[in-house]
Amino acid sequence: MKIGKLVFLLLFCLGFNSQASGNINIEEVTTRKGFKFLFVKNCDLPKVSLNISFRDAGYVYESAEKQGLTWFTSLVIQEGAGKNNSKDFAKKLEDKGISLSFNAGLEAFRVSLNTLSENLEDAISLLSDAIMRPKVDSEGLNRVFEKAKVNFNNLEKNPYFVAIKELDRLLFKKHPYSKSEYGTFDTIMNITRDDVSTYIKHNFTKDSIVISVVGCTTKEEVSTLLDKYLSKLPPKRSRVGKISVKNDFGPAESKSIFMDIPQSVILFAQKGIAYDDRNYYNASVLINALGGMGLNSIMMKELRQNLGITYGVSASIISNKHGNAIAGFMSTDSSTASKAISAVKDTFSRIKKEGIDEQLFKDTKVSMINSHVFSMFNNNNIAARLDDMQINDRDVNRINNYANIINNVKLEEVNALASFLLDPENLFFVEVGRNAQSK
Repeated sequence: MKIGKLVFLLLFCLGFNSQASGNINIEEVTTRKGFKFLFVKNCDLPKVSLNISFRDAGYVYESAEKQGLTWFTSLVIQEGAGKNNSKDFAKKLEDKGISLSFNAGLEAFRVSLNTLSENLEDAISLLSDAIMRPKVDSEGLNRVFEKAKVNFNNLEKNPYFVAIKELDRLLFKKHPYSKSEYGTFDTIMNITRDDVSTYIKHNFTKDSIVISVVGCTTKEEVSTLLDKYLSKLPPKRSRVGKISVKNDFGPAESKSIFMDIPQSVILFAQKGIAYDDRNYYNASVLINALGGMGLNSIMMKELRQNLGITYGVSASIISNKHGNAIAGFMSTDSSTASKAISAVKDTFSRIKKEGIDEQLFKDTKVSMINSHVFSMFNNNNIAARLDDMQINDRDVNRINNYANIINNVKLEEVNALASFLLDPENLFFVEVGRNAQSK
């Protein structure tokens, strides 16, 4: 046996022994200074994953004049912090093997930290510098402006970005969910140092923070470090604007956008289902069977195996706090784009009428449960999952109950749901490719 395979098996067995059932021991901890965090102890490897998010700080809350500010800020705070300039800050992270990333999310501003257990204090210290004492100097701002220019140039050539941006516009119209994470070139170029400073002071506060920690440490150590390095965050943020829920997209629309690329990129979407809907898990099984099982999904078999017009097609449920959709994507030769779109509609229509068969139903449930269990072998995956559930006010116990929930889904209920959830007549399509014409 090769050494690489032996190491893989040893690591797999370590993870399997600790998380074989997919169950994890989730503790809710409160520090002396009032920080609350979810904690999972896992010492299979000497590493720690820590996720911090700030609620209601995502790009959907931006004003029209400052679109892209959240994303811009996520870049600026990497340009040096505390006593360290950009190079020194990056070097300290690299020397300690610390991975620290910032993400401008839809609803929240997210921070992801991965480190060796022995370097946890150094990692949290650097994280605190980034979110509490960023440099935000003219040199760093200029570097970010240059990165932004390159980014916009690349985005204009990216068919997936162009398609996603247009689909969001068709679905959400003037709702905040139609905004782009990156704003526009003009709004980004008009951002000032004061804008970034105001964003940080307004959003990075104790009352909006969400914390998840998974790895080889103790809850006592984490509590001490959070109190030591984050206690000087502002206590409260000012009022957050309310966002309405948008689930009714109106009559279906299609849009074709010309781009000189080898294959057409096609996105499609329809109304979705909320996470707290009693049929949510029935819908999860249905949509996974339809387009979420790789080569074994209904759409892959139809469009790839039977028709031979795509290498990949998928569909998934998107359940956000203020809007839900069932969305998918595929790529195909420009000459077969219309055929591919018709095939998606026909497949939705067939499953709406006939439902899925018993064998596919069983296979889908097994695949979903296996995927969930395997995702629990990774500290970063668990921390991200806990973070997401806190941001969206979801019951974290569903992580451990997932297998039972999926096993209890019944075929007749899935097929009954298919008859009124799937809406082939109201599927939105966006095509980006050579033969695209305005529709």
